[in-house]
Amino acid sequence: MRSILTLLSLFFIIQIARAQEQKSLLTQADVLYDKYEYARAASMYKRIAEKKKDKTPTAVLVKLADCYRGMDDYKDAADWYSQLLSRSDAPADTRFYYAEALKNLGRYEEAKAAFQQYAQANPQAPGVQARIAGCDSAVYWMQYPLNASIRNETRLNSSRSDWGATRYPGSVVFMSDTLMKDRLKPGSRFNRNDYGRTRRAFYTLYSADTSKNGAVYIDDFSPALNHSRYHVGPVTFDKSFHTGYVTLTDPDRKIPTVKTKGRRPVKYGYRRLELYTTVKDTNQQWMAPQPFQYNKADQYSVGHAALSPDDQILYFASDMPGGQGGTDIWYCERQADGKWSTPVNCGPSINTADEEEFPTVGPDGTLYFSSTGWPGMGGFDMFRSTGSKSQWSTPQNLRYPYNSPGDDFYYTNYADGGAYFASNRSGGLGGDDIYSVAEIPLINQPLTPLTIPFVGKVCPPLRGQCIYIYNRQRDMGWCFSGDPDRNIQLTLEKETDYVIRIHENGRRVDSIEFNTRGMKDGETVFKDICVEKKLHTGDKFILQNLNYDYDKWNIRPDAALVLDSLADILRAHPTMRVRLVAYTDSRGSSAYNLQLSRKRAASAVQYLIAHGIDKNRISSAGRGDTNLLNRCKKGVKCSDAEHEVNRRTEVEILHE
Repeated sequence: MRSILTLLSLFFIIQIARAQEQKSLLTQADVLYDKYEYARAASMYKRIAEKKKDKTPTAVLVKLADCYRGMDDYKDAADWYSQLLSRSDAPADTRFYYAEALKNLGRYEEAKAAFQQYAQANPQAPGVQARIAGCDSAVYWMQYPLNASIRNETRLNSSRSDWGATRYPGSVVFMSDTLMKDRLKPGSRFNRNDYGRTRRAFYTLYSADTSKNGAVYIDDFSPALNHSRYHVGPVTFDKSFHTGYVTLTDPDRKIPTVKTKGRRPVKYGYRRLELYTTVKDTNQQWMAPQPFQYNKADQYSVGHAALSPDDQILYFASDMPGGQGGTDIWYCERQADGKWSTPVNCGPSINTADEEEFPTVGPDGTLYFSSTGWPGMGGFDMFRSTGSKSQWSTPQNLRYPYNSPGDDFYYTNYADGGAYFASNRSGGLGGDDIYSVAEIPLINQPLTPLTIPFVGKVCPPLRGQCIYIYNRQRDMGWCFSGDPDRNIQLTLEKETDYVIRIHENGRRVDSIEFNTRGMKDGETVFKDICVEKKLHTGDKFILQNLNYDYDKWNIRPDAALVLDSLADILRAHPTMRVRLVAYTDSRGSSAYNLQLSRKRAASAVQYLIAHGIDKNRISSAGRGDTNLLNRCKKGVKCSDAEHEVNRRTEVEILHE
C-alpha cells in the first residue's frame, strides 16, 4: 500500500510540475508576443501546440499563426490559419489572413475563393475587392509577362535579408541583417543583440565597391550612421551626394515598462522609425546624423526618404495622423531658408486605407512606391505614378516579372535604364534579396490579344473610389481609383463581355455592362462612369443582364452578380423597400408565362434574403407576357434578340 501511495504521490508531483512548466512556457511566449519578438514566441507556441494537439486553446493558435505572419513566413502562416478555420471560435479575420498567406504563396485561385468567402461574411470590409482583383490580375500578368532582364545580385545578397540598394559614386549602398563584423570600421557599433522579431542581427548599411575589375568589395558604409544600436537604413542622397537622408530606429525612446502581477516588470511597445540627415565634413566623411524636424517617435513613424530630381521636394512614408489610413506617402517642400515645410499628404490618388511605403523618385520625376492597397500579385507590389506633390496619375502596377507573389519593394532606377529592387520571392538566396534590372519596364505597351482602346470618364462624386473593370470571359478584373477629371484608359480584348462595378466606401453601388463584340482593331469604347441618379419612391428600373436559362428560374452565376449589385444598393439605403417584378416574352401560353415569371421573381427575392437583406424589405410579383416593350406580340415574327428585350426583371421602389 505504501508503495502505491508513493507512486501516486510521484505521479501527482510530475503532473503538477508539467502543468507549471506548461504555464511557464505559455507565460514566456505571451511576453515575447507582446514585445513583438515573434520568432522566439512562435517556437514556444509551437511546442505547446505539438504537445496539446487538438486540445490547444484557440488563443494559442491565433498567436502562433500571427507570429508566422509577422515574420513573413507565408507557408507556416497558411498552415496554422487553415487549422484555425476548423474552429468555431476562430476570430473573424482568420479567413482574411489565410487568404493573404495563400496569395503570397502564389495560390491565386484558393486565395480568391477565401477572399470572396470573407467578403460575403464581411461585406463592408475595406480592401477585399482590391485583393480579389489582384488575384485575377496576377494570373493574367504571369500569362503575359513583360520582357525584362532581371538578375539576382548574388554578389550582394546573403542567406538573410538584403535590400535598399542605391547607387553611390563608385559603389552601391545597401542594408543587410547579416552582420559582417569583419567589415565594420573603428567607431561603428558592434551590436551583439538580435532583433527579436526575426532573431537576426539589426540592419546595417554597407557599401559594395564595384569599380575594381568587376569584383565586389563590401565595406562598412559609415561609422557615424552604423553607430546606432538598432536598425539603420535605407539611405538616399541629394544629387551632389553631400547630404544623406537615412532611416533609423529611434535609439533613445524609452519603451514603457508594464508591471504585471506574478511576473517581473516587462517592457512593452516598439521603437518607431525616424528620419535623420547627415552631411559630409571637410574630409568627405559623414557626420553624426541630425533628426528630421517632423519626427515624433512617441506617436508615429517617419522614414524611407526620397528626393525629387531638383532636391526641392522630400517624399517619405509615415503613419502620422491625417492620412488615408495605414502608412501613407507624404511630402515637404524646401523653403527659402533651406528648411522643410510642414508635411502634406500625397492624397488619395496614390494612398489607400492600407500600406504605401518605400517611395523613390526616378530621374524623370516618376514616383515609385510599394503598396498593399492597390491590386497586386502578393503582399507589397511595386507601382509607379507620374505627377508631383499631391497630384498624381492612377498608379500602374509594374507587373510580372517585376512583381511576384511575395513582397516586392524599393525600386530605384537611373537615367541609363538600370534599376534595383528588393524581393523575398521564391528562388532567392534567403529573406529579402536585391535584384537588378537592365531596363525600365514599358508599362504602357499593349499586350496581345488586347486591341480595343477604352476611355472611361469618371463623374465627380466618385473621388478616390474603386472602379473595378471586370472581364467576364477571363473571370478577372482591375481596380482603378475613381478620380474625377481624369480618364481611365486601358486596352480591351475583342469579342468580350465587360462590366464596370462602382464601389463607394467598400460597397458596390452600381454596375455598367458593355462588350466589344463586333468591334474592329482601333475602335474605342467610351464610357461615362457614374452612379445612377438618386432613387425615389415610385421609381422603376430594369435589372440589366439578370438572365435565366430557358424554362428555368434558378439563379445563374452571372445573374448572382447582378443581384449582388442590387443587394449593395439596398445595404447603402437601409430604409428602402422594393418589389421585384419579372416578365417573360410572348412565346408560349400566357398562363404558363405568368407562373414562370412568378417563380423567377420569387427566386431572386430568396437570393437577396439569403445574402442578408431583410425579407420585410423585398417582395416579388410575376406579370408574365404583359407590358411588352416592343412589337413582339403573340403571332408576330421576331428575332431572339427582340424577344429578349421583353424577358426582364424590374425593380419598383416602394419606399425610399
